[in-house]
Amino acid sequence: MKIKIIGEEKIQHKYTKEAIKEYTKRLSKYCKIEHKVTRNIEKETNKKTYIIKIDKDGAKISSEKLANKINDLGIQGYSNITIILNNEFNENIDFYLNISNMDMDTDLLFIIIYEQIYRAYRIINNAPYHK
Repeated sequence: MKIKIIGEEKIQHKYTKEAIKEYTKRLSKYCKIEHKVTRNIEKETNKKTYIIKIDKDGAKISSEKLANKINDLGIQGYSNITIILNNEFNENIDFYLNISNMDMDTDLLFIIIYEQIYRAYRIINNAPYHK
């Protein structure tokens, strides 16, 4: 599985870069994950990509349900997931996900998303970490 996380803003803080680097390393045994900064989201997606948009009006799901969703997408034949943090982009969205009703710094949001993806793969593989 290949997961791409797209945002419009560059990562500002060193601690965020370090966290992303650490989670990318941890996730390398489960999937390929990358972070892209772009305003041209259409260029980064295709019809075979399952698109998740982070949105305050999206679904609130548990870590277990996110793990099930990622696992089910793999079973359904999706090999690419794109997670979008752009408020303007609304084309071909497959799933709207609510991380929090509160506004938050983009750097912190990136860390949360990476951590939840890692947690999901640990749940999928029945590995210790989740609880």
